[in-house]
Amino acid sequence: MKQTGAGFLALPDNPDQDPTLNWREVFGNDQPVEVEIGIGKGRFIIDAASRQPAVNFIGVEWAAKYLRIAHQRAVRRNLDNVRFAHMDAREFVEFFVAAASVRAYHIYFPDPWPKKRHHKRRLFNEAFLREVERTLCAGGQLWLATDYADYFDVMLAALETSSCLVEVDVEWLGARTNYEDKFLAQGKPIYRRVMEKVSA
Repeated sequence: MKQTGAGFLALPDNPDQDPTLNWREVFGNDQPVEVEIGIGKGRFIIDAASRQPAVNFIGVEWAAKYLRIAHQRAVRRNLDNVRFAHMDAREFVEFFVAAASVRAYHIYFPDPWPKKRHHKRRLFNEAFLREVERTLCAGGQLWLATDYADYFDVMLAALETSSCLVEVDVEWLGARTNYEDKFLAQGKPIYRRVMEKVSA
């Protein structure tokens, strides 16, 4: 059943039920779906959904206080093409996203967990990348940005293991996140990469 308005995803909780989401049931249409992981207060996803009404957006965020702000902003703008998920991003992609069903992933300034003992908490690794590859449609894109050089090196090392993603040179579009504004104001370099799925 379609969930009208900029609401929260109703995730299946029956252990005997297939948890995979059907985007047509979620949005009531067959428009392409893009996922932003770690939306913060929603600056990027709200801007993107406003500019692209023919695209559906899913925003995944673990911090409830930020998610509430993003949801309120979407409601105020009467956005019908955005939904929110309050959960761990790894679990969302692995268990709830169908194969070849996402046109783009946006992952901007994920927590770098700089202390070595916390590196295992980082979102982006080879296992997570395999799930991104599985769920991207042919021609789908992965957009990455971070201010943390060490974490970017980890991302690049994981990307080198991919057999279906290639780097593409595209114009960086959309609103800057709050983190990006802060890092640019501090004079920090921003490391970016856009990858495209070229084979199944």
